[in-house]
Amino acid sequence: MTLTRLMTSFATLRPRIEALTRGRVGCSATSEDIVQDTWIRLSNVRHDDAIDNHAAFTMQAAKNAAIGHFRKQQRRNEIDAEVNELLSTSVDEISPERIVMGRDMLRAVDKALQTMPERSRRIFLMNRVNGVSHREIARQLGISDEAVYYHIRRVVERLAELRDSNG
Repeated sequence: MTLTRLMTSFATLRPRIEALTRGRVGCSATSEDIVQDTWIRLSNVRHDDAIDNHAAFTMQAAKNAAIGHFRKQQRRNEIDAEVNELLSTSVDEISPERIVMGRDMLRAVDKALQTMPERSRRIFLMNRVNGVSHREIARQLGISDEAVYYHIRRVVERLAELRDSNG
């Protein structure tokens, strides 16, 4: 079976793939996740008879998995920055007006959260209030990391709309 050649190539190149990914991400645990993602991608390849160079194909799959990791991380960082912007306040002096404005905004945020689908609201609160990671939320709820990202993004966009309409 030709799939065996691809898996054999992966097994042979695994130390090189680990070194490549560890060098790119600087973290052994993250590198191992990328190596695992590479194995999954390669194991899902069907009809690999058209692959002329299994080693090159395997290394490119590893590079693509590392690039995918960076893109996901960049999206998560963008969401974090947006949420921090939404939730942060300046260190201005506390005045009765600011207290009233803060309470009004808190009520508006609570109301906006209540209009969100239950799952999106729950995922957002797990991540932003309780500090649960995307991966852990995905594991607990039996969904993909991308689905977690989508739900958080949905709430962040709604809160950004609320901020912009009150700004």
